[in-house]
Amino acid sequence: MSVPTLLDLAKLDAGVGYPIIEESVKSAPELRVVPASTILGTTMELTVRTGLPSMAFRDANQGVPRSKSRYETKTFQTHILDHQIAVDEQIVNGAKDRGRLLENHVGGVMESAMQYVGSQFYYGTGHDAKGFPGLLAQYAADPDHTVDAGGATNKTSVWFLKLGPECLEFLFGNGRTIGLNDTWDLETVYDDDGNPYKAYTNWMSGRVGLRLANRNCAVRIKNVEESGANKKTLHDGLLYAAYEKFTEFGMEPTHIFMNGRSREQVRSGRTATNPAGNPAPLPTEWEGIPIIRSASIVNSEA
Repeated sequence: MSVPTLLDLAKLDAGVGYPIIEESVKSAPELRVVPASTILGTTMELTVRTGLPSMAFRDANQGVPRSKSRYETKTFQTHILDHQIAVDEQIVNGAKDRGRLLENHVGGVMESAMQYVGSQFYYGTGHDAKGFPGLLAQYAADPDHTVDAGGATNKTSVWFLKLGPECLEFLFGNGRTIGLNDTWDLETVYDDDGNPYKAYTNWMSGRVGLRLANRNCAVRIKNVEESGANKKTLHDGLLYAAYEKFTEFGMEPTHIFMNGRSREQVRSGRTATNPAGNPAPLPTEWEGIPIIRSASIVNSEA
């Protein structure tokens, strides 16, 4: 099933600057891969089934206990992401191609925004307290959804995720994605010392949230350590353990997110166990599940 991402939504939003987003999301795989939806307003309420009715066989002329599903209502909030772009009027007036100059400034801002949202995706309010809750806050941090690699220093995580509107997706509020104003304004701005000058200004703005609609759509391998003697590094055994936890709930992961250090640990581990001693290639998938390498997953988790 094909689901829209931020890039697909941007194509439909004439004011957002689709080519700029297309270039910027290359540095943020989360916004390139994770599905996205726009919503009216800034919040979404979702009724989630948290338990199934009980079942029982019975003898003839015997009843069974009445039961029903259990539900809870979750509210998902989008949060304001905002940045003013200001380009000195004299620089713009002296440019051979004013449009390209302004586009270059916008490109840098958009790339930074994509990376910032990518970090928020995992760490949530631990990354920016005014932003949306990330995976660490939304996933079920219990033994059924977590594999502990046992590391103690320079730790990182690996995430098994099932992406989709019924599982995990980005939300963009007020019916639009991250965008720009249609026009640039010439106004007075101030330098770091409070001195005024004329500049062309625009605003990059949007409301961004994350919705983990089903907690069984995320399993985390935590406390993956750096390489070295007796270190708790990532290997196929940990990946299989996470997969077994994921499939225990009748789910199949669609993607595995990890950083470059973790991916190299898998590769080097396979080289070490290769009887021929030939270097193993960098894995791009595991058991047919795509591996998404992300620099947003840090090597210094608490």
